[in-house]
Order: sequence, then structure tokens, then C-alpha cells
Amino acid sequence: MILSEGAEEYKARGVGRSLGTQVFQLAGNIARGGIVERAFGVTLDELVNTYGGGTLSGLPLRAIQIGGPLGAYFSTAQMDTSMDYESLIAAGGMLGHGGIVVFDESVDLAVQAKFAMEFCAIESCGKCTPCRIGSTRGAETIDLIIEGVRVDENKKLLLDLCEVMTDGSLCAMGGLTPLPVKSAMLNFPSDFNGVRR
Repeated sequence: MILSEGAEEYKARGVGRSLGTQVFQLAGNIARGGIVERAFGVTLDELVNTYGGGTLSGLPLRAIQIGGPLGAYFSTAQMDTSMDYESLIAAGGMLGHGGIVVFDESVDLAVQAKFAMEFCAIESCGKCTPCRIGSTRGAETIDLIIEGVRVDENKKLLLDLCEVMTDGSLCAMGGLTPLPVKSAMLNFPSDFNGVRR
């Protein structure tokens, strides 16, 4: 857009401090996956339903992960969220690279939270303990919650572990891994009660 219409036209789009456009990638259980370039400020609902066509399965939408594998999980109650840096931070997420992954009602967010911890354990360089050990212990703790073992105690332990990873990791890998975990726990608490859906 900058090359075709010029810098001033690009800068005239967007909202607040998020000027210009963003290339959003629509993926997951979505009818029309692909790339959509829109001005900052487009709503999550417009991206998922207008451009993406809702879920591919036809089942009701349940969750949307924004910002890549370490992005936050949003519920359908948050579909009016403006897709810009400031609004997403205020909503407890991040824009990241603009990736949007759609999940229908069959998703178990405890399993998705475990995936985030496992992803970090695999991708960790191993230099810092909070990331290297924290991600492994995090996945194990989520397994215990899923199995219904001392659920309240393990949820508290998981939140404490997330705090240590956020504050003590040397880079964004360990520091951001808690974002999908904590957002899943906050927005989908029934998936963390030890009773499978």
C-alpha cells in the first residue's frame, strides 16, 4: 500500500497510535482462511466472520487466539475488540504478527494451554531456568488439572509458575508463554475445573 498509494495515505489509516494497515493471517477452524490487509481498528468480529466466514466446521465459534502461538485466547464476548496495538494490550493480549487462529466449540482450552507450555519447552534455548524448567513443569501441572488432581492447588501453582516465567525469563519466549495459559484460564475457567467437556 505504501508503494501504490504513498506514505501519507498509509498514515491516514488506523486508530490512535496504530497507524496504517496490518496484514492479518486467518487460520485454524475458519471457512475462508488466508491473508487480509486492513487498517488498524478493524474488529475481531469483522475479520473472523465477515472476511473469514466463521468456522469451517459450522459449529459455533468458541475461542480465537491472536498474535501467534504465544498470543492470548479471546472469547466470543470479546469479538468487538479493535485490532490495534493499544486495544489488544488493554484487553490482555498482543497483536504479535497478526495471526488469528479460530476454534469452534469443540476446543478444550486446557489442552491448548498445555500446547503453549509444550511449545515453549521444545523451542527453549535452555539458557534460563524459568523458561527451560518452567515450561516443562507447566505442561505437567496442566496435565494434573486436566486429570482432576488437586485442581485448585494446581491452578494456583500454575499461576505462580506463570508469574515466575514472565518475570524471570531472559527473553520473550519464556516471558510470553504464560499469556495464552493465563488468558485461557481467565476466559475459559470451566476448562480448568478438572471435569472434561
